[in-house]
Amino acid sequence: MWKNHTTAEYANESLRFVQLSDLHLSSIQRPNPLRLLNKRILGYLSWQRKRRFSHQTWIIDKAIEQIKQLNVDHYAITGDLTHIGLQDEFNQVAQWLRSVAGPEDITVIPGNHDLYINERWQRSFLLWQPYLYDQGAHINAKNIHPNNALQTLDQLYPVVRIRKNVAFICLSSVYAAPWWRATGWLARPQLARLQTLLSNKSLDQFCKIILIHHPVTLTHTSKRKSLINCCELNAILKAYPVQLILHGHGHYSCTDSLACNNRQQIPIIGMASSSSANQSKNYQAEFLVFDITQKSSYWQIDQQSYKLNMRGKQFVAQTKQTLQLPICHD
Repeated sequence: MWKNHTTAEYANESLRFVQLSDLHLSSIQRPNPLRLLNKRILGYLSWQRKRRFSHQTWIIDKAIEQIKQLNVDHYAITGDLTHIGLQDEFNQVAQWLRSVAGPEDITVIPGNHDLYINERWQRSFLLWQPYLYDQGAHINAKNIHPNNALQTLDQLYPVVRIRKNVAFICLSSVYAAPWWRATGWLARPQLARLQTLLSNKSLDQFCKIILIHHPVTLTHTSKRKSLINCCELNAILKAYPVQLILHGHGHYSCTDSLACNNRQQIPIIGMASSSSANQSKNYQAEFLVFDITQKSSYWQIDQQSYKLNMRGKQFVAQTKQTLQLPICHD
């Protein structure tokens, strides 16, 4: 299910990583009409009418330019890199990922727009495979279903990527949602594997961070965009706490928390789209930078948001927030 990355021996070192989300960075150029004879037609019409204007590639380019000056160790991208999950979009994103950094330095999880409808693995996530999990991880070949991306994702996740002192625990909340819905769903076998994973004491030496596309509570999302079985996920997390949960999906900056059985509070941080041209409060394009440091009895997590100032065409640092979260012990 997971394998230590080569940097795992440096668990006491601090890690700086950046979260990006909901990039929608691809362009839809003359799609095959036959590929739109399904739910994708809604997304295509939305792209024509709105999304190609509300998500701008120059904003992402500016974000990456500034991020590279911050000496981050890792990029965590929490889904929706495409608009409607066409093969050409996956190719465009794969090329973009290669221009940013190598697969060992970027973790990508799927968003609902990346699986707008169920697709063949070869036409979709296979093109991002090195960014989904580490080469040599415990991924069984029988879990790859060439003609069924959804089945493959459900079999592969959860994925763990160890980077220095952090264990990124990646979940796939995407499924073939009904028309006019952007809901998420965690397959029950994935939930069962997550519970087994979180009960593994060997992960306690790391700061455990959940990466998921959909919000795990209903506080900041509508029913149409919610994680349908969030209560089942939360029951596991309450029993087996992690230090932090990061999500996207809502295109909205927000914070929440989850009260655990041991009275620990798990911070939940949702972020705005990193390519948004919207300048309304909490909807401005942003990226989040986290510094994870292990202290004697707690994890210190310093978080700083960088929000787009449209007038200056620059991302501007906001007030830094510091969290102190307990270290798990046997």
